Amino acid sequence: MKRKLRNRGANIKVAVVTDPLYKRGGAEDHVRGILQAFPKAEIFTAYHDPKFTADYYPHVKVHHSFMQYLPGVRGVMHYVYLLLHPWAYQSFKFNKFDVVISISISFGKFVKTKNIPHVDICMSPPKFFWEKEGRTLKDKNKFTGFNKFMFGFYSFFMNTFLERKWQKWDKAAAQRCTRIIATSNVVKARVKKYYDIDADVIYPPVDTKPLRASKAINRKENWFLYSGRVETYKGVKLAIQACVKAGVPLQVVGKGDDLDAMQALVQRLNAKGLVKFLGYVSDEEKFDLMSRAKALIFPVRHEDFGIVPVEANASGTPVIAFREDGVLETISEENPKTGIFFDEYKVDALAKILKNFKSSDFLPDNCRKQANNFASEIFVYKLQNYVKDVLQK
Repeated sequence: MKRKLRNRGANIKVAVVTDPLYKRGGAEDHVRGILQAFPKAEIFTAYHDPKFTADYYPHVKVHHSFMQYLPGVRGVMHYVYLLLHPWAYQSFKFNKFDVVISISISFGKFVKTKNIPHVDICMSPPKFFWEKEGRTLKDKNKFTGFNKFMFGFYSFFMNTFLERKWQKWDKAAAQRCTRIIATSNVVKARVKKYYDIDADVIYPPVDTKPLRASKAINRKENWFLYSGRVETYKGVKLAIQACVKAGVPLQVVGKGDDLDAMQALVQRLNAKGLVKFLGYVSDEEKFDLMSRAKALIFPVRHEDFGIVPVEANASGTPVIAFREDGVLETISEENPKTGIFFDEYKVDALAKILKNFKSSDFLPDNCRKQANNFASEIFVYKLQNYVKDVLQK
């Protein structure tokens, strides 16, 4: 029997299942978009930081599993506790909900929903299962004592025949879903490759409202910007080395596990006056920096979509990115020209572009128009209609 659906998403009871919530990132922003589409939604997660979820998702009920009470679950031990995630997510019950929407890059899709439709928003099949070159696991030498021993054990476990067993479980979990939404065509191809499922594509929500409200004429200054987590896999080291080689200023926004190492790198390169670390900044400060930067440097590899480049374009600022994966769907080199790609992931290749880069080659209005294709309003509209279609069928 078809459910009676009114007022778009207002009356649909949605259970939003997500990976652990304890710091802001693209997935956490994605959850906010789902909550905007379905105001009555409740969140289910293996564990979370209550202060973070109360601040970032006010007035939303958050359910957690037994993992919430494990010692060190939000610290380095979370690598070891990954083994418990499937059981944590399978422990949830969804009897009072119309539909389950999981948003996952790891185990959120492992939930079992019985007769309730389950739509999985796949940010990517888990890279630590399927794409080892894109793994973001830290070197065990960064740990000490018991944690070092346990992480060594975990790494060994992930490289044995047991990994193939977990790949099988992961694929089975994906195939239990009613439908799968991929966040880009790159992810759609991975879903087909690893799960043998034809996914639909709905791009992630990007809140461009405050960016569109900024001044029409950008006050471009003679420095480049990096914005994001300061982690090895984000390519911050490449951006720093390329800026130093090209002799151009760089401002780094963000924090991360490799912040100290990157600051030490700048000291070794004798480039303290050239590279400035701004740490964490508010959204308002970030958008102001984006609007004034000569360009955003986005040196990330294996990116599934990439929200930060869209934010930069929405600020009227072009993007310099490596020619690979998700950014190829969001940044345009021509008609409209909103960015430029470098083809070799090497310091020299990026430095050459930085040295010859001219802001005058890019029109802020073209950048903004390109970013509008990924506005959160579009995501909300598409997701509401997508879920209604699933329920009606």
